[in-house]
Amino acid sequence: MKEKEAWEKARERYQSAEIPEELSGVVSAALREGRRRQASRRAVRRGWGAALAACACFCLLVNVNPAFASAVAEVPVLGSLARIFTAERYQRQDRDHLIDVRLPALADTGNTDLEQRINLEIKKRIDDVLAEAKERARETREAYVETGGTEEEFIPIIIDVDYEVKCSDGQYLSFLIWKTETLASAYTELYAYNLDLAVGKELTLRDILGPDFQSRADAVIRSEMDRREREEGAVYFRADRDGDGFQGIGADQKFYLNDRGEPVVLFEKYEIAPGSMGIQEFTIPLSQ
Repeated sequence: MKEKEAWEKARERYQSAEIPEELSGVVSAALREGRRRQASRRAVRRGWGAALAACACFCLLVNVNPAFASAVAEVPVLGSLARIFTAERYQRQDRDHLIDVRLPALADTGNTDLEQRINLEIKKRIDDVLAEAKERARETREAYVETGGTEEEFIPIIIDVDYEVKCSDGQYLSFLIWKTETLASAYTELYAYNLDLAVGKELTLRDILGPDFQSRADAVIRSEMDRREREEGAVYFRADRDGDGFQGIGADQKFYLNDRGEPVVLFEKYEIAPGSMGIQEFTIPLSQ
């Protein structure tokens, strides 16, 4: 009960907290540097764990923890066999941060190599982003004190990790993982996984839309930007009009599959629009 009350009080304090003006630049610089460091890391760490499911035995590379057995009860069925379940669930609190993590893992695909590779990648990626977020939280607290605040007044940064299954039709499985850091305002990073279970590989936009995937997606996105600006008052940064901003999707563009199997292209906050517009999504029809 005390832990729950602490979380609620911390969230309430964010609504009224006044952040020193000097701290804004420090935090922004730290976030930019953290994103740069994250992009440069690609190594994979070893770790083995095991779990039993209804009628199958599968090999799962995750860190086994005391919550693992109860987490298996959260497993939703995906297609006929494949499923995503919560491999780790925990909350931690100290003077720098409040951490809330719900980490997914893949199982029962019939492809052990695919499961091992994806689960290792997820675990390593989230371990890295959490380590960087914790370091930024420490640096932010120190900057807060240096700009006139006190240790007692510092509000721990909230760090959330969660996931959502977007599509599962027996062949394709698509899910998102996101990490959000909250200090007065929230900053979110997305990680998308799109799997072809029949082939045992990760999907690309080229796989779904064909060799002209970039021109097809760009045309839809620009047309939808026009519509949103005209009808909804949206504002986009566009190289074709403003000289800077959206120039077209890249080969590694983030996307997920919706429940109709259509790719939905993702742009993170600030990437092509003001931060107030949040994450931007554009559905690309399979037939045009």
